[in-house]
This record gives sequence, structure tokens and C-alpha cells, in this order.
Amino acid sequence: MSSPSGGSPELQRALGPVDVVAVNLNTIVGAGIFALPAALAAAAGKLSLAVLLTAFLLVTLLALCTAEVASRYDATGGPMYYASVAFGPAAGFVIGWLMYLSRLAAFGAIAAIGIDYAVGLWHPLAAPVARVVTVTVFIIIVAALNVQGVTHGAWLSNILTIAKGVPLALLAIAGLWLMGWRAAPTAVPHGLAELSRGLLIAFFACMGFEQAAVIAGEVRNPQRNVAAGILIAEAVVGIVYALLMFVCFATVPDLAHSTRPLAEAAAAIVGPAGATVVSLTAVLSCAGGLSASTMITPRVLYALAAQGDLPPALARIASVRHTPATAIVTTAVIFWLLTVSGTFVYLATFSVIARMLMYSSTCVALITLRRRDGPAPITIPWGPVLAVIAVLACTITLVTATGTGVRDVAIAVATGWAVRTMVRRRASRVS
Repeated sequence: MSSPSGGSPELQRALGPVDVVAVNLNTIVGAGIFALPAALAAAAGKLSLAVLLTAFLLVTLLALCTAEVASRYDATGGPMYYASVAFGPAAGFVIGWLMYLSRLAAFGAIAAIGIDYAVGLWHPLAAPVARVVTVTVFIIIVAALNVQGVTHGAWLSNILTIAKGVPLALLAIAGLWLMGWRAAPTAVPHGLAELSRGLLIAFFACMGFEQAAVIAGEVRNPQRNVAAGILIAEAVVGIVYALLMFVCFATVPDLAHSTRPLAEAAAAIVGPAGATVVSLTAVLSCAGGLSASTMITPRVLYALAAQGDLPPALARIASVRHTPATAIVTTAVIFWLLTVSGTFVYLATFSVIARMLMYSSTCVALITLRRRDGPAPITIPWGPVLAVIAVLACTITLVTATGTGVRDVAIAVATGWAVRTMVRRRASRVS
């Protein structure tokens, strides 16, 4: 399982620091930024930028810890695999289930953003029935494509994620030109619960950092370039996000209640054409993320079933297309239920709570694995200290957050554990 060199011997270390930064930028800057300015203004008010900075610092700590732990192994699975190796299969299941829950909720949150911006392109989509029909048709199409084969899903995902960078970069430059920091919100957040909600929303927009750790085996001088790539990418994204916040401060009068903040900012600067371009960019970015999620998320469910933790039916492979069709259809149904019933803020908060717990386990694994197995191929300076700080920060954020999200994640984890217990008991009786 372990690789002393930090990567499989068949892999070519062809990626330099610029490549690592590019990969991280492409995965971090996704759908969340299109809703971030309004959601953060509503939750954190005048402290929006401070909360955004805090989120980026926390994400950077978690990313660096993940980079070190990932460098030990060539196996896939990410945090689920790390937890299983460090703490045993039961912990691996809990983290894998959290990964699945996080991706389910993230799908609904991204879909909510995409539909809000699609309304700017075609106003009839604002009607509740039209939103439900749109979600239903989209999920059926992408699920059917993924049942047909993984190459179809990857093809659609690649097409839909093109050309999101230029409009965002131009808006960011406008934020600097307009000196939007002078128009920052003046509202004061109502206590720690609101600040924690703002931090969770900001964290949602910053997720995706783990990609640098995933490709560590193909990076030249990974001990230096992976960590540097993470830090540079987070710094660039942090600056771009701050500038996008500035342009919204300067151009969107009632930012806290806006459903399409970046489109409204573009409209204020260059007119309706700007709003159309940004809305189209948001829709394509969200559609690309949703398509990728429909391809990846069912595989998590399939993996948990294949290792005997969930009903065997979820591990069935279609005889013709060789895809986990049952897991894909099951996941698509849950996607639909969450999307038509949840709000962006709730779903994003739920997703981040699950993901914070997931990555906190990787931070604890860093400490455990260093003590048990020695230094990793990629050794982060002050790694155990950074891991403790990251876990404490996540704990404080979750403890001070509103109880609904934490409660619902706990219920979902308990449900998954109950199903695992029943499945394993039934398997032991049969054997």
C-alpha cells in the first residue's frame, strides 16, 4: 500500500509548480464563487473579508496536511483510504460515508446556484415547477450518460467546464478599479452562529484543494512543489475572490439579498450583455460540476458496497456497459430529492460540515502515521502542529455553527452506520 517514493514507479514526474497551481485553480474556482458574495454579506456583514481570509487559511492548513498523508500511498480513495489505514476499516467507512454525504449535498447546492443564474437567461425558470422540471431533466440526462459508460460522463463534464475564467478575471479587475472595499457592508453579524455560517459558506467556495495531493506522484520535486503549488493557488484564489467581493460591494445595492450577485455586478458595469455572459458562465460552470459529480459520487457508494459495508445490490456492475448502474441510479434519485427540497445555504453548510469532519480525520492521520510509520515522502514543516491547529479550528467552527446542520449530519452518519451494521450481520449469518 505504501510507496517509499511517494508515487507509483510507472508514473512520470512531468508536472512542475506551474502545473500544480493550474490544477488547483481550475478545481477550486467552481460554482461556489457565484453565490459567495451575497451569502457571505448576509451572514458576516462588515466582517465578510475577514471571514473569507479565515476560510482560506483553514483550507490551506487542511490542504497541506492532506498533501503529506497522500504522499505515502499510491492507492485511490483519498481520506477514506487514509482513515482506514490509520485507524481501521470502521473509521474508513465513516469517512467514506461522510465523503458521499458531502458530495450529495454539494450537488444540490451547486444546482441551486446554476438555476438562479439560469433565471437570468430565461425568466420562466423562476417558477417553482419550471425549476423542478429543469432539475429532473438534467439529472436524468447526466445519470443516463454515466450509466452508458464513464467516458460519456467525462466527455460531457469536460465540455461544460470550459471558459469560466475570463469573465471572472475581468470582473476581479473591475473590483480593483472601482475600489470596492470602500463600499463594504456595514451590517454587524448577529453572534458567533452567523459568523460560523459565513465561514462554512466561504469554505464551500474554497473546496477542491485536494487535487494537488492526488497528483503528487506525477509532480517533480513534490516535497517542494506540491506545498508551494497549494499555497500559491490559495493565494491567487484568495485575491480573486476578494476582488470579486469588492466589485459586488461597489455595484450591487442590496448584496445580502441578491440571487445572482456577479451577474448584477456585470450588468452594473457593462450593461445587460455583461450579465448574460456571467450568467452563462455560471450555468456552464455549475453544469460541469454537476456532471462530474454525477460521475464520481456513485463510485463512492459503489466502493462502500463493494467492501461489504452497504447492500450488495449497490455494488452490482451492469453486464453490458460495466458501470455501477444501481449506485448511479440510487445516487441520482437522492440528488433529485435534495435539490428540489433544500436551499443553497443549507446544502452548502451540510456539505462543508461533512467535509470538515472528513479532512479533520486526515489531519489526525498525519500525526498517527508520523508516529507509527515515520516521515512521509512529502513532509510538511511543523506538520503535527498545523494538523492540531486545523482540527481545533474545524471543531470551533462546527461547535459554534447552528445546530441544524450538525444535527442532520450526525443523523445521516448514524443511519449509515446502522445500515452497515445490518449488512455485516446478515453477511456473517450467511457465511
